[in-house]
Amino acid sequence: MTKGALRFFFDHGAGGCLWAGDEDTRARLGVGPVDAGSFDLKGRVLSPARLPLSAAAQRLRDDLGFQHSRYLNPLYPPDPSLWSQALCDRFNADVDRLLALLRRELGGDYDITDEQPRYAEDPRLADYLAKNPGLKVMDRVTRPTIG
Repeated sequence: MTKGALRFFFDHGAGGCLWAGDEDTRARLGVGPVDAGSFDLKGRVLSPARLPLSAAAQRLRDDLGFQHSRYLNPLYPPDPSLWSQALCDRFNADVDRLLALLRRELGGDYDITDEQPRYAEDPRLADYLAKNPGLKVMDRVTRPTIG
């Protein structure tokens, strides 16, 4: 059996980071993120992940997916991201760590192509913040607390 092909990248709101990378893999696994299931509003599984991952890989993927969802400027996405270089560096290092983990877990059956951009602080950020004094640079991404 030949290896399948997967594409690795985060897409805002998709819930996963692995996508079929060729027609044969798409025929086997389908479209959309193949490493994430879908859930109803009560958290019940509607369809399981077509490519199960270890708990460690799922936790890191979910954390990075959440962080990635906060990369774009919250007021107007085409404006500069508010991420500091330090935050970009941490995110990029964790992306590399997840990719290595996925390749260890799935590399026997799949070739994984890295298509995730690595981020750097936007060179326009300082000027943007000077013009928008109510905003500040983001040094970390935290999940909101509920309750």
